[in-house]
Amino acid sequence: MHTEGPLRGLWVPDYGGGSTVELMASIIRSRGGRSPHADLDVLPAAALADVKSVLYLVVDGLGLWQLGRHLRAGQGQRFFAAHPHEAISTVFPATTAAAVTTFDTGASPSEHGILSWFLHLPDHGCIATVLRTTTRIGTPLFPADYDMQAYYAVPSYVASVTDTMGLLSWGEIPNVPFGKVGTRWADRRRYDDLAGMVATAAAFAAEPGRRLAYVYWPRYDGLCHERGCTDPEVDAHFDAIDEALAQLVARLAGTDTMLVVLADHGLVDVPAERCIDLAKVPGLAECLATAPAGDQRQMSLFVRPRKQEAFARVFDQYLAHACRAVPGEVLLEAGVYGPGVPHPALESRVGDVVLLSHEGWGMIHTPPGTTQLVMSGSHGGMSPAEVRIPLFHVHCP
Repeated sequence: MHTEGPLRGLWVPDYGGGSTVELMASIIRSRGGRSPHADLDVLPAAALADVKSVLYLVVDGLGLWQLGRHLRAGQGQRFFAAHPHEAISTVFPATTAAAVTTFDTGASPSEHGILSWFLHLPDHGCIATVLRTTTRIGTPLFPADYDMQAYYAVPSYVASVTDTMGLLSWGEIPNVPFGKVGTRWADRRRYDDLAGMVATAAAFAAEPGRRLAYVYWPRYDGLCHERGCTDPEVDAHFDAIDEALAQLVARLAGTDTMLVVLADHGLVDVPAERCIDLAKVPGLAECLATAPAGDQRQMSLFVRPRKQEAFARVFDQYLAHACRAVPGEVLLEAGVYGPGVPHPALESRVGDVVLLSHEGWGMIHTPPGTTQLVMSGSHGGMSPAEVRIPLFHVHCP
């Protein structure tokens, strides 16, 4: 937690050896690859190097706070309570687009430049729903033959791994167009439910040779978005995940596999009446050069130079009670997007001003002609519930 300056009271990732960037460096080096980043303190490459297979399994949205709530209620007895875990940090922004690009490539958000679900692409003159390869209003972002890998220029340290690699994921995720942007996983396998995830991961690990797989489960996050973090359906799904992971550990017996289980971020609940639609804030649109970009708990605003004073008045009147306004350059200088050589487009994608929500508050932006969408569970900000995530590593000899 920052104790002074513009970020006072906010949590930022521990890029000094305690974040997912360093975890990926440990995994990559343990599998014969190269990364410019340090190892994770609690799980160095040496601890993974001698096992036949490594599976890193991401339960989207299961932050440390949510895990603790479930465990205190007596849930998760088969896997989560049966194995020790450490607390580490995700990246900033604490959101799926930034975090899963790090899991896909080993690059920090500073290096890969994929910063939020809604991403500012000034050279294309739009806000993109980047993982879906659409514009903010749902139209196709690029022509069918567009070279997205060349455009996004995302570095991949995972691509240097010498072991057999597999991307094992839910539904159509292994084959979405954005999948061409980062690591070109030669082996892509899909499943549609938790039983399929267990069977697919166990089968991959049992195949001959040294192996590495990135395994992804998105539905916990989806339910939190739809129903809120403490809904009974979320609790029931947590128990289903717990059962599935226990089954996976049993099925991995005899494969000499290290199963690494973690999250991409945590979430917090935001009541609908505390989620501000920036499109409805009087005078704000006139101050901006383009629509806001970001997520419900952090938004990048691109302020017209001649409207700086007007923006300050709008912020003080309508937004100061709900969020903090931090200059984008302050975030860049503080290194909150992570270590490494910055992506050429990084500065242009970070707002002139970044709004960081206070506890219990969130933001959306509804373009004209589209339907307002407020998600009960939100993420992207700098609270400990969003930034801190659990890390399990279970050896299955």
